[in-house]
Amino acid sequence: MFVTSNTDTLKCPITCELFREPATGQDGHTYERDAIIAWLQKNGTSPITREPMTIDSLRPNHVVKQLVDEFKSSSSQKHFLFKFGIDLRKVDRRPLFQAPGKTIYRAEWISKPGPDVVLLKIEGAKANREAAYYVQLGSHPHIVHTYGMVENDFNALMLVQEYATAGDLAELLKENEFQPSQVVLLEIFLQIIDAMIYLANYGIVHGDLACRNVLVFRFHNSNPQENLVKLTDFGLTRASTLYSVVGSTASTTLVVVPLRYAVPEILQSSGLSNYSEKSDVYSMGILMWEACSQGQLPYGSIDNDNEVRRLKIKGEILGQPEKCDEKLWNIIVQCWHQQPDVRPTFKMLKESLLELQLRSIISSNGVQNKSDTLIQNTTESPVQANTDTLVDHPLSNETPSIKSTTITCSFCNSHFPGLGILIHDQTLIKLDLTERNIDDNKVQHVADILQENTTLVELQLEGNRIGLKGTRHLAKALRNNQTLIELNISDNQIGDVGTQYLAEAIRQNEEQNKLIDRLRQLAPQHAAYLSNATRINQTLTTLHLRWNQIGATGAQHIAEALTKNQTLTTLYLQGNLIGETGAQHIAEALTKNQTLTALDLSYNEIGETAAQHIAEALTKNQTLTTLYFQGNLIGETGAQHIAEALVKNQTLATLNLDGNKITDTGAQHIAEALTNNQTLTTMSLYGNQISNTHAHHITEALRKNQTFKSNRKEYE
Repeated sequence: MFVTSNTDTLKCPITCELFREPATGQDGHTYERDAIIAWLQKNGTSPITREPMTIDSLRPNHVVKQLVDEFKSSSSQKHFLFKFGIDLRKVDRRPLFQAPGKTIYRAEWISKPGPDVVLLKIEGAKANREAAYYVQLGSHPHIVHTYGMVENDFNALMLVQEYATAGDLAELLKENEFQPSQVVLLEIFLQIIDAMIYLANYGIVHGDLACRNVLVFRFHNSNPQENLVKLTDFGLTRASTLYSVVGSTASTTLVVVPLRYAVPEILQSSGLSNYSEKSDVYSMGILMWEACSQGQLPYGSIDNDNEVRRLKIKGEILGQPEKCDEKLWNIIVQCWHQQPDVRPTFKMLKESLLELQLRSIISSNGVQNKSDTLIQNTTESPVQANTDTLVDHPLSNETPSIKSTTITCSFCNSHFPGLGILIHDQTLIKLDLTERNIDDNKVQHVADILQENTTLVELQLEGNRIGLKGTRHLAKALRNNQTLIELNISDNQIGDVGTQYLAEAIRQNEEQNKLIDRLRQLAPQHAAYLSNATRINQTLTTLHLRWNQIGATGAQHIAEALTKNQTLTTLYLQGNLIGETGAQHIAEALTKNQTLTALDLSYNEIGETAAQHIAEALTKNQTLTTLYFQGNLIGETGAQHIAEALVKNQTLATLNLDGNKITDTGAQHIAEALTNNQTLTTMSLYGNQISNTHAHHITEALRKNQTFKSNRKEYE
């Protein structure tokens, strides 16, 4: 069954997520609109009753939509801080689960309807961040959602989290309710690893990766796509950046080391430096062993914990489970290397498991050399993508089927097994090489092929190891390629110099153009040569440069390109630490650029001074319609500058100011601006420490505004 059997009226039974656009079908059940459309296009029947059902029968469920919106709005106005006995209560005094320092209770909402939840009580702990931060962390599709915290007078942290109807992975495996095939186990491992990659990007160490900390929302023994798991209990270690120990509670889970899952270096010394991504990778290996062993306790034949400690420090490892072939076993053993530096990262681990998953599906389906057996390489789960297709092509639906996975290119056969035929395909429209462990040498090969390609419009290279050298080759390819529309090289290592190469590849040079025109008249043969040497890309419209450490200097190079470029419409610069100086360069470019419509400057440490420069640019720019500006700590002064710009700007329709600490004063400025702005239709103010009173001011301003269509009502 592809749907869950839960009774949560605010969650889609297909996606297991809170509704965004609920739609009710002729079967009387409500689903997320996109998810049920995808289901019906393939099956033509209700996913619950299995009776015939059509897309035309779907109708918006305004009641459920209102309930979800009210829950989100109310939670935000409370700053995600709830009161026990007023907002929610325990369903039963007896806990669902109890361990040293940790207890889980089934809970329910009192005043207003809400999603099914549990109350996680952690003894002797306090939160290091505001509640909104923990809510934000739960936005990943494979991390359990946190809806907020419960205020209490005890030395305990109480988190309100989503309820997993199927329980945890360890319990399901031990009771033999779930006997997954290896291809299903690989899907579960990949979902967990996706969550760990996300946490690692936030600098968070889980510290207790085990099957008991993997919650199951949907499971199927043989179909990978019908499985959905989410990670929980991350950051509960003595090295935690999320929580701190309070009081004298010696049994708090923050000081407990899960000996059978812990890395040897922590067993030898519990120093904070031993907690890292590589220590979590070791525990991931134990988790994979545990799952392959049908939930058996690691080192279960040894009762003495000290003996387990001695064996692990000595370097002895667990035995190979029966339900674990040699290839998977080799991957697991790599995670247990005594030297942390030799262990793979989670991104590398994901790549290895993706390749193994591909081979497993080919084997289990008896398919030989068919491209439609390739798994889509993405951090988004199949459930989140609203599809239940067993196998997806790694590229796109437009990609033609391939008859063979081997080609004459020895480099591709060696470094891109199974993908070489696609990289060389001259009819391909979209190529997805996300998180393929591509370094400078590999991307040079891809770039050389790209120069000759005349059909590719989208190239995804996010999450690889591309540095300065590789970026130079990509820039050269961009100059010669005249079909590419979108390039994503987010989360690489291109730096400021690499950014310069890319900027030069998309920047018009008017003086050179004049020289070439003059040479065409006097010496056509030389003009042709110079034209080729100075060629720029004239097709690229979307460029992703997120998380590349380009800094202020890289931002300057991009800004200079923006003043000349005539094609780029969408630019993502999130998480590049461009700072005040870099933001000023971008602001100056915005006053001159006439094509850019969407810009992401989130998490760049811009601050209030540079926010003024951006605001001034908004009063002059005539094309920008979307600006993502979250996490820049612009404060109330920066919010005032943005508000003043909103009164004068005539194009901006979408603005995200999440996490900027604009407080009540800044909210007041925004509210006043909204009454006069005539273009803004969507705005987000999540995580800004706004009181209920000033949240009300914004709400009143929205009522007066004639253009506003939607907003996220998280005015914290």
